[in-house]
Amino acid sequence: MEVLPPRVSELVLVVLEKLKTWIPMATVGAVSFVVGGILSVLLLVYPIYNAESSSQYQSLAEPVTLFETILSDLDRSYVDPVDTNKLFETGISAMLRSLDPYTEFEGKSEAVELNESVNGKYGGVGLVISGSTIPTNSNNNKKTIETNKDEPNNVNKNTQKIETDESSPATNIVVPSDDEKKASSPTSVSSEMLEDEDDLEDGEDLDGLDAQERSRKKMAVKKAMARAREQGIRVVSAFEGYAFDYGMRVGDKLWSVGGVELTEDATVEDVRNLLRGDPGTSVEVSFVRDGVQGIQTVQIPRTIVSIRDVKLATLLVGNNKPQDGNTIGYIQLTGFTQDAGLEVRNAIFGLQIAAQEASPDGTGSLQGLILDLRGNPGGLLTSAVDVASLLVPKGSDIVSAKGRGFPNVLYRSRVEPILDPTTKLAVLINGNTASAAEIVSGAVQDLDVGLIVGSDRTFGKGLVQNVENLPFNTALKFTVAKYYTPSGRCIQSTNYKEGGGLNAQDEGFTAQKVRNTDKSVFYTKNGREVKDGGGVEADFKVAAPKASALEVTLVRSGIITDFAAEWSKKHELTPNFDVDDQTYREFQAFVAQKQADGDIKLEGLYSGPMDQLKKSLKRSGYQGSMKEVDQLQASIVREMQSDFNKYKKDIKQDITQTILARYLPESMLLDIGLKRDEQVQAVMKLLKNDKEFNTLLARDSIRDKVGGMDQTANSFTTASAVINVKGEKEGVWLQQKW
Repeated sequence: MEVLPPRVSELVLVVLEKLKTWIPMATVGAVSFVVGGILSVLLLVYPIYNAESSSQYQSLAEPVTLFETILSDLDRSYVDPVDTNKLFETGISAMLRSLDPYTEFEGKSEAVELNESVNGKYGGVGLVISGSTIPTNSNNNKKTIETNKDEPNNVNKNTQKIETDESSPATNIVVPSDDEKKASSPTSVSSEMLEDEDDLEDGEDLDGLDAQERSRKKMAVKKAMARAREQGIRVVSAFEGYAFDYGMRVGDKLWSVGGVELTEDATVEDVRNLLRGDPGTSVEVSFVRDGVQGIQTVQIPRTIVSIRDVKLATLLVGNNKPQDGNTIGYIQLTGFTQDAGLEVRNAIFGLQIAAQEASPDGTGSLQGLILDLRGNPGGLLTSAVDVASLLVPKGSDIVSAKGRGFPNVLYRSRVEPILDPTTKLAVLINGNTASAAEIVSGAVQDLDVGLIVGSDRTFGKGLVQNVENLPFNTALKFTVAKYYTPSGRCIQSTNYKEGGGLNAQDEGFTAQKVRNTDKSVFYTKNGREVKDGGGVEADFKVAAPKASALEVTLVRSGIITDFAAEWSKKHELTPNFDVDDQTYREFQAFVAQKQADGDIKLEGLYSGPMDQLKKSLKRSGYQGSMKEVDQLQASIVREMQSDFNKYKKDIKQDITQTILARYLPESMLLDIGLKRDEQVQAVMKLLKNDKEFNTLLARDSIRDKVGGMDQTANSFTTASAVINVKGEKEGVWLQQKW
């Protein structure tokens, strides 16, 4: 055995152990004959295997050696001292960016956050905090707001995608919500402003702007910087069951944490580190609240904070009362961390019990269930399977995955669904429903257990990503496989092609949307046509409300938040609070004053392009055209001011929600928002219409459409070409190492 290569020796020992187990009564001669035959085969095969391994090793050894040599040379001989860790991360990041947008190297801090986002748990007090920072170099840092959470980021960082400008599904208005990680802040300092100030300091002409304009911009920068310092670190959200229960509220300005007073230079990262700590300990938090005199102090215990994926589960009441048997349940699912399946299971059970208790004789059941996946960026593949298993028949295929170095995996439901077959299911989606959320949507659609409802289609992420732990507490998140819905389709909407090389223009990947002509047709269990290559398309389309330019400007500027703070100083919240006409007039006056002071520009959405146009016109000497641009800006302001009446209802709702957020927990805010959610109301109407629901699912014409197709869970008509769809590069994550 000593003459054999180590790997061969290990294999032989394993075979011998198996033989002892299989044939304990075999003779020594028979065993020797078998072992001899195996050794002969291994000795013939090993050189071939070893040659392949050596070839692979050589192909990796050369670039690795070059990278190490270059890094060493720069560290030793570059004209100025260099940070080799930064150089390494830059090189690795550039390499991974050449593949797709979702393959990433995670440094130590990023790896910790990634692990927390997967697990949905961390040690802290349950606060979401934000603050404004002034970039020291505006040319290199276009992000003017540094906000963070005493909470892990969303699984999708592109959310990303599905991350940023999507508002909460309860309101479904496509503008940044106040608690978004990258939402604009009233204390933000525009990087454009800082660039202008830098130009002033360098004595440049600001591309022809006159002295009055330069002075105005410089004053705006100073005022914005002063506001940023006054803003400090603020509470964006306080979790129920944690910091909220100990008295923290949205809008509170943190004064000190753990006895450490927060200075103007304190960053969100600094404060987060102070808030976090070992579970079982506690931290003293002092804060200032608008409308309350003095500094408030609370002692908050640190614990394992679970980030709930189910933000709201409730019975919806429309025109009918629950006692009439018209009970429809609603579940808002915002992610797919480890416990998503358990949370949805408990939510469904709770709704079923609530429906029974609401009926006169205690035997009622859910007429329908709305699973709201709008804005859900996804998460763990296994959690998506857990959720889907609660909804689809036992034995149904849910999702399969295939990759070059990834074994073919098929996930199939092994349990009976907990949702009663008589309960009509609708899944709400939008363009930011992605990844694991699309696995659930695709399974529901392909198996015809419910309808997909939304304005158009989901994001279109059809790739699986694995998180590989690396040495030194780092991690690699990389794409390993494509996934396929039960009908066999891959819903990836964008093909990515590897870039890279020595030319700077080739350093990134190339992306191309899947063309309609390249999409293949598949069939659901009932024979309905569906297509691949573009997300999951809604079966029943309901337009989502869109925000006006004025509403977007007001939300992004943070002026609604500022008004809510001022309102809370002078008023107390009353039951069934809603913004009345008097309060709305006060808000209009507040905006007008801010505009006069230069704190807000109603035409801000358009001022950037128009400023550039004015600079270009001045270079060309077109003075008359410049005046026309000024007239256009004034006209835009007048039209937007008239929009205060046109969009009065929407803006009043925004003000109401922002004021209520300073007093009520998140679940109550979401519940209030549902009453104004047009898409939810449309789905409720659909679920109460049995004929329309069954017609959309083709339940009344299955045999006519598919000609007696076997109705088992795995019987689908598929196109073989789908299996070879190229280039999908996004998707859910696996915790397992396959």
